[in-house]
Amino acid sequence: MRVTMVITSYHPIVGGAERQLAQVARLMQADGHQLTVVTRHHAGLPERELVDGVDVLRIRTSGPKPLRALRFIVGAARAVRGSRPDVIHCHSLFTPVLAGIVGGLGTGVPVLAKPMCGGEALGIAAKPFGRLRMAFCRSRLAAVIAISGEIRDELVGLGFDPARIADIPNGVDLQRFSPVSDATAKAEARRRLGLPSDGYIFGFAGRLAAQKMVPLLLQAFRRLAAERPDLHLAIASANRVAGGGASVDDQDTSGIEPALLSQPRVHLLGQVDDMPGFLTAVDAFVLPSSREGLSNALLEACAAGLPTVSARIGGNAEIVQDGSTGLLFSAGSEDDLVATMARLADDPALGQRLGKAARARMEETFALTATVRRLLDLYTKLQRARA
Repeated sequence: MRVTMVITSYHPIVGGAERQLAQVARLMQADGHQLTVVTRHHAGLPERELVDGVDVLRIRTSGPKPLRALRFIVGAARAVRGSRPDVIHCHSLFTPVLAGIVGGLGTGVPVLAKPMCGGEALGIAAKPFGRLRMAFCRSRLAAVIAISGEIRDELVGLGFDPARIADIPNGVDLQRFSPVSDATAKAEARRRLGLPSDGYIFGFAGRLAAQKMVPLLLQAFRRLAAERPDLHLAIASANRVAGGGASVDDQDTSGIEPALLSQPRVHLLGQVDDMPGFLTAVDAFVLPSSREGLSNALLEACAAGLPTVSARIGGNAEIVQDGSTGLLFSAGSEDDLVATMARLADDPALGQRLGKAARARMEETFALTATVRRLLDLYTKLQRARA
């Protein structure tokens, strides 16, 4: 099967969505399918290259934002059609889905879309002509993938046919991300990252975007650290810079109070490529985001057997069963975040129990192999319907 994926950014621009797609593509290729990824061009990157066997086509754009969007839609649609796909899979309801729909016009090739996070569809619908845009998507998409119940509810509320919404969560590579209990391995992971050999380390990994609520985490840590000199916070950011040094989105820390960043025992690691190593080095994982779809970073932390603290929003509550496989706190509440982090730091036995249960839940519900199988089954179903 020839599968063409459309996404705003791709390797080496790395975030949760890009990482998930790369892992899915790898398994699909291993199963004998042909993958093409159509994405935006960024400075310093070639217009076309093979990345782990995947044909990556990068579309050049220029000018003001609306013109860049239009040029991407037109160029990506042309690239999609040229790839002669059997299925077109668009990652997000922004420009990728418009490019995929236009690229598939008149071909009969099924087009499906995957909203990336909660609030995405509602946000688009609230914009000028947004309702018309959603109506266009409803009329042209063969299926929409909901990675969480929150996203399914949004889509149904916007008039999408429930029968054409496929519930397929993100998956996690259970071989790459697995518990490491060996003390020597943990010490070595900390040494490589320049982290202290002793003490309790909370970890955060992700983009430094506003929705990730990093200032809230830093404020909560400041209060905790004032009473616990053994606590540390390690922050690993995603790579959002292209080969030519051009930033893909706002990854700097200019919106964060300098005093929060410079406080003692906060370790800003920058881009970390070895995420399994990072998760081995820390004792617990914290995700304070105000908005998520189904967080890949949270899935990976759970698969690594870490206890987690995450905001009670969207897909987080589907990944984490509060008090059983992790801990949830009231989104945006500094007091609740402080109390929940303290609960973990004060009770190592609780952390071990939560981490073990989290790993078991990943094996039961969120294996990447199961996600890929469900995607391929959906593609086959859509192809048969077309025939």
